[in-house]
Amino acid sequence: MILNLRADKSRLKTIGWHLLFWLIYILYEEVIVFYAKQPAEPLGTLYSFLINAWVFYNYWRGVRYLTKKIKNIFLLILAIAVAFTIVTSIVVFFKILGDSLIQHVSFNAHASPFRRMSLIMRTVYFAGMGAAYGFAKEVIQKEREAAQLIEKQQILEKKALQAELNVIKSQINPHFVFNTLGFLYAETYKKLPQVGESIITLSNIMRYALTKNEDGYSSLESEFTYIRDFIKIHESRSKAFFMKVNIESSAVPYQVVSLVLITLIENMFKHGIFNQATKEATLNITIHDGKLHFYSLNYKNNNSVNKVQSNGIGLNYIRERLMDEYGREGYELLVDETHNSYECKLIMPLKYHESN
Repeated sequence: MILNLRADKSRLKTIGWHLLFWLIYILYEEVIVFYAKQPAEPLGTLYSFLINAWVFYNYWRGVRYLTKKIKNIFLLILAIAVAFTIVTSIVVFFKILGDSLIQHVSFNAHASPFRRMSLIMRTVYFAGMGAAYGFAKEVIQKEREAAQLIEKQQILEKKALQAELNVIKSQINPHFVFNTLGFLYAETYKKLPQVGESIITLSNIMRYALTKNEDGYSSLESEFTYIRDFIKIHESRSKAFFMKVNIESSAVPYQVVSLVLITLIENMFKHGIFNQATKEATLNITIHDGKLHFYSLNYKNNNSVNKVQSNGIGLNYIRERLMDEYGREGYELLVDETHNSYECKLIMPLKYHESN
């Protein structure tokens, strides 16, 4: 019902604009007649423009109809020419007949060769205008349909990415994982404190990774906690670990787009070298004027067999997510990957969230 009302209002609005166009056009021609010092004929002008409007709106429809029915180009051109000749003859006849009846003069008095040629050119003029209008309308409609199709496709792709993310999250039973990690922590902490700390850190990482954020945002501090725990768990696995880390905390309750920073951190560790002092990795995250500035640099171990498993989302998801949230100009993401190194720079706005 609501859609029908909206459609009716839109249709009435379109009709109103068209009536306004014809009114302005008639007034324009009447002004020309006035300055040319020709006698005004309001009734004849209205009658003539009713016929002109009919030609304007129906000529392009006739051409489109013949185009759909006739596929041979030569027969199509011939059919359009014949149809136009017939329509023009009928239009000229009715215009002359109408003028004769309105002015109470004989038909032949208005059927001079000059008058007929003038009316033919007039018909060609409005037929051409109608064809241009119809063609432009079809082009705009097709572009609008294409834009709607692209928008629907983007929505479907976004839903597919979210579904993929939900599948990834649901692959592990959270209760089983946390109960098991809690048991291992309780059993090992007293005898092996370092192992116990690693277990509780891993538990925090898993809990965060499996926590759903329905609005697509996470608190900035929770993201930072995850990153610190993620680095800590990898540091605990290595006898030598060289990584310069600077993560600037914020007193402002900011929120950040979920999984963006996490994926970038995972990419660092996926092929990175962290056990050589001469190839120290760098991670720098700061906040300026409500924007997060992320910078990472690590050297790559192309022969590594112990590749870190990522969440399966990757840079494509990051770009899609940031594009949806901020638009093409709302963020900066630069990735410079060579055979030996991986460098990433990201600047994106943060969302202020006032806690209740």
